[in-house]
Amino acid sequence: MKLIIIRHGQTDANAQHLVQGAGLDFPLNLAGRGQAEAAAERFLPFALPVIYCSTMLRARQTAEIIGGRLGCPVLATPGLEEVHFGEAEGMLSTEARRRYKDVFDRIDCQCEPDWRQVHVPGGESINQSTARALRALENIARTSAFPLAGVVTHGSLMFNLYYHFFGQSRRFDNCEFFETEL
Repeated sequence: MKLIIIRHGQTDANAQHLVQGAGLDFPLNLAGRGQAEAAAERFLPFALPVIYCSTMLRARQTAEIIGGRLGCPVLATPGLEEVHFGEAEGMLSTEARRRYKDVFDRIDCQCEPDWRQVHVPGGESINQSTARALRALENIARTSAFPLAGVVTHGSLMFNLYYHFFGQSRRFDNCEFFETEL
């Protein structure tokens, strides 16, 4: 199955550089709605028959805007939610990176064997969140009637999935996407 993995549009928390993981659920802001509308135009040539999305508000709103423009159903799917950042949720990104420097340095460096297992206290590791998302994607591939689907999810989870599929690090701006096969 071909999947188009899409990051949600901007929220006020994104604009304020807050750590917005699975524990915080902000709606799209005006810029985020515009990003989702522009993304819908980019996806017209794909003729997506269905869009699956995280159960979180920002992803559902993005998927609904895209799905509304494309005329396809949107299915909220557990397991596609953002990484849970535990104690860092709601902090400014700079403060979280200072307070949990060891965790973020290991993730950024990717030079230690266990870098995908570290996590902020109370949060998920890359391995945990990737395994959760892969279970959701595999269920989509197993049960979908279509050979193609859009999947609206979150930035950190996309970083993890991209690394899983391609063995490379990549960060995604709001409403950016990548394609993969499952």
